[in-house]
Amino acid sequence: MWNPLRLFGERTIPAERIEPTIEVRSSDWTADWLAGRDLGYSSPSVTGVEINQHTAMQCVSVMACVSMISEDIAKLTPSVFRRQDDGGRVEERGHFLYELLDQPNDWQTWYEFCQMMNIGLLLRGNAYAVIVRDWRGNPSFLVPINPDKVALWEAPDGSIFFMVTRTGLHELAVLREQPLLIPYRDILHLKGASGNGLLGFSRIAMAREAVALAIAQEQQAVRWMGNGAKPSGILTTENKLTPEAAKRMAEDWRNTHAGLQNSGKVAVLEQGLKWQALSMTASDMEFIASRTFQLQEIARMFRIPPHMIGELSRSTNNNITQQSQEYANYTLSTYTKIWTSRLAKTFGMSRRSGLHVDFDMRILLEADLGQRINMHRQAVLGGLETQNEGRLAIGLNPMEGGNVLLTPSNSTPYGSDHSGDAPDGAGKPPADGPTPDQNPSD
Repeated sequence: MWNPLRLFGERTIPAERIEPTIEVRSSDWTADWLAGRDLGYSSPSVTGVEINQHTAMQCVSVMACVSMISEDIAKLTPSVFRRQDDGGRVEERGHFLYELLDQPNDWQTWYEFCQMMNIGLLLRGNAYAVIVRDWRGNPSFLVPINPDKVALWEAPDGSIFFMVTRTGLHELAVLREQPLLIPYRDILHLKGASGNGLLGFSRIAMAREAVALAIAQEQQAVRWMGNGAKPSGILTTENKLTPEAAKRMAEDWRNTHAGLQNSGKVAVLEQGLKWQALSMTASDMEFIASRTFQLQEIARMFRIPPHMIGELSRSTNNNITQQSQEYANYTLSTYTKIWTSRLAKTFGMSRRSGLHVDFDMRILLEADLGQRINMHRQAVLGGLETQNEGRLAIGLNPMEGGNVLLTPSNSTPYGSDHSGDAPDGAGKPPADGPTPDQNPSD
C-alpha cells in the first residue's frame, strides 16, 4: 500500500482512494523482468558476469560504441524553428525551448546534458530528465536522472507517474520542490524500442550474453597474460628428475618466466633440459578470432560500422566513406528523431502550431576543406547560395555585396525574351515586325 503525500503540488489524494499498484523499474521490460528479477539493476549471464551499466561500460567495444554515438549526437546543435508559408523556416528565438536547448540547467552545458541522456538511452533504452517549472508553469531547467533510479508507477485510473530516487545532496536540493511521484507531463522521457509503449527495452539486458562473453574473453586473456605459466615453448629432458628437483625447477621457472613482468628474460637450463619452441595452436587462433567476432557483435548491437571502433578486417578505402554516410543516415538520425519527436510531444509543438525542433547535422557531414570549397563554389555559381553563405560555411567573414544570389549566364527564366548574356530586351523582335536587315522568314 503506497500513500504519497502529494502528487500535483499541494493536491492530495484521500487514503481510501489509493489502491495497491505494481512498481515496474525502467529496465524491467527486458529479460530481467521476464525472469522475475524485481530490482533490474543487474542481469546475470551464463558466464557468471553480472551485466549492469558499470560492468557493460568496462567492455571496451561497448564503451567505444556508447561514447561515439552519445558524443556525436551531443555535438549537434538543436534549435526551434517555425515553418513559413513558402516552405522555408526561421528560428523561433523567443520560444522558451530555444534557451533551454542551449542551457538546460545551471551546472551542465547542452553537450554534457545531451551526452548523459544519450548514455542512459543507449544502455537502458530509457533516458529521463525532470522538468522543473517556475511559478507560472513554464519550464525553468531540466534535471537529468540516471534511469536506474527511476521507477514507473501506474495509478488505478491509468495516470502515469515516475518515482525518482534522490541520491546525493545536489539531487536532493534541485528536486526538493518535486513530489514523491512526479507526473508524466513533468518528465522528459526518451525511450527506444518498447514492448508496452511506456518503457524501452534495456539494450544491455537484452544482449547481456554478448556483452558478458566479450568481458569474459578479455578477463581470460588478462589472466593468461598475468598469471598463466604457458610459455612459447616447453622444456624436455631424457634424465629422470626427482620429485624435489622437478618441484624446484617448476618453481624457479614460474618465478623467473611466468607473468608479463618476466617477459623476455633469459632461461638458464640444467639437468639436460632442452627448449622446444611451440607455434600458435588452432585453439589460440580461434580464441583471437572469437574476440574479433564479439567486437563485431557489439557493433551490430549498437548499429555501428565496425571500422569506427577499430575493426578494419573488411574495410577498404572505397567502402569506409559509404559506411560513414550510412552511420549518419541510419544510426544517428534514429536518435535525433527520438529527441525531436519527444521534445515536440512533451512541450506541445504540434504540426498545427508550425513549430518543430531540428538538429544541425552539417558538422558530421563535412568533407575536407578542398571538397567543401569546391562544393560551395558550385553552389554559388549555380545560384543555390550567396557568396557570404559560402564564406561563412568555411569560416570566413562575410563581404560587402555578397548577399546577392548569382544567376548563371547560360540560364534564364522560362519564357524569357532575352538570352541572358545581354541587357534585357536584346534580341526581342520589335512590336511592328522585323527590322530591315532581318529575313521575315526567319
